Amino acid sequence: MIDLRLGDCLEVMKTIPDNSVDLVVTSPPYNQNLTTQDTTKKLYSDNLSDIEYKCLIRSVFQSVFRILKPKGSFFYNYKTQVKENRLARACVHVEEMNKEFLVSAEIVWNYAGNFDSAKTRFPTDYEMIYQLTKTSDYNFYHQGETLSSVWNYKHVMAGSIEKIQCGCHPCPYPVNIINKIIRYTTQHNNIVLDPFMGSGTTGVACKELGRNFIGIEISPEYFKIAERRINQTMENLL
Repeated sequence: MIDLRLGDCLEVMKTIPDNSVDLVVTSPPYNQNLTTQDTTKKLYSDNLSDIEYKCLIRSVFQSVFRILKPKGSFFYNYKTQVKENRLARACVHVEEMNKEFLVSAEIVWNYAGNFDSAKTRFPTDYEMIYQLTKTSDYNFYHQGETLSSVWNYKHVMAGSIEKIQCGCHPCPYPVNIINKIIRYTTQHNNIVLDPFMGSGTTGVACKELGRNFIGIEISPEYFKIAERRINQTMENLL
């Protein structure tokens, strides 16, 4: 099953039954009024007030808790922000937004290359991924690999095949990260949700690994990119 929905994730998630999703994995908008790597192209509105943004993310946490199965996991990627040369740490953001879940794992995504051009402080060349669960009894399927909370994966670089496939999306997620999360926390035909689908990387990983996928995206432009990428993945697997 591939179920792609264009719309507001909070409204769409209202239609998803309680305790029905095995895994939720997402990276929310940065809310930094970003442009694409081509700075002449403006993104959809990504400049909510601080109160509006926190209200959005808080509501997402509440909705995910409702629809997630008792042994499911919510993997939430967030980057430490730099505001007026001071760090707004990812862990503080998660503590403020999360009132329901246990924090079962804290993963450092260490990426090659530095996208932070700071000259007066050490750069933030990593992002955080939090595994959030309803209880301490959650699904985890060991893959025989040595486990680590530091994951070394390159960013999707400009000019790469994956970046070209993602079109105008400025920050596509590396598919290998999603693959790893899915393999360790779900089984064949389980249901995976991404409420901020973006360019569709979670859907691509689900098709490659035989999982069902629900993807929600509010931007029509990104939705078309995700739809194209996922359809192409399905064709490649035939």
